[in-house]
Amino acid sequence: MLQNIKDIFKAVENPTYDKYAEKYQAKTSLSKAFYLFAYLLPGIFAYLLVNIKPVHDFLSDVFGLDGYNYQYYLFVIFTLGWHMALPAFMLRKHDKLSWPEVADFLGLSRFSFKEALFIAAIAFSISVLFSLPYMMTLYEPFQNWLNSITGLQIPSHSIFASYEAFYGAPTILMVLMLIGNFVGEEIYFRGYLMKKTAFLGRFNWVVNSILFCLYHLWQIPQTWPLLVPFLFFGLTMQLRKNLYTMIIFHLLFNLAGVQIYHVLLSLGAGK
Repeated sequence: MLQNIKDIFKAVENPTYDKYAEKYQAKTSLSKAFYLFAYLLPGIFAYLLVNIKPVHDFLSDVFGLDGYNYQYYLFVIFTLGWHMALPAFMLRKHDKLSWPEVADFLGLSRFSFKEALFIAAIAFSISVLFSLPYMMTLYEPFQNWLNSITGLQIPSHSIFASYEAFYGAPTILMVLMLIGNFVGEEIYFRGYLMKKTAFLGRFNWVVNSILFCLYHLWQIPQTWPLLVPFLFFGLTMQLRKNLYTMIIFHLLFNLAGVQIYHVLLSLGAGK
């Protein structure tokens, strides 16, 4: 067991991953800036469409939806459309890859039971353990400071204002939201963008993790203080180079991580 834990901290050799990262990473200054900004762009749009109440109210009225349902549908569009369909479209049209190559680029064709069922669980456990000192000392002060800044609070009409609001979605939308969350985000941020920003070299995983955290613009006091735990998203991908590891890691973080941090340790409770 100890040897298996040590193995997680060793970078896995994956010639296919390295081939796509080397060939298709951004090369020009403009494309480098574009792909770095691409980390933040969906979060900026989500902030404008949800957190700016006049925009939120206007669009929900246009589509004939109450506020929560408008956000549920928007969440599905972003996580399934932007995070999953857009990378496939860009790889097909811009990079001229075939469909099998698109799946290969994103890491969808390299499933491993060991990575998904064993490595992901150990990596998640390690991330919780190493994050605890930060979470128990700086997390809440950081959260409270952010919550004191005008424009950075989660608005009361947001589905992220409470667990009841988020998990109150109709069943089919809830399923699509959850799939889009831990599958869609991993396809976009780790499967797609992390290869496009491979020009960052050994700092790629750090930048990926930080920008992934900042992307959650419409969940600022809830998500931005999780910066230290989020570092393990980029680090785990950098070391394992397996998308399915990240999908299960993300799933465990969303389900078990919330229980550990917010319920068992009462961190951020009631904020």
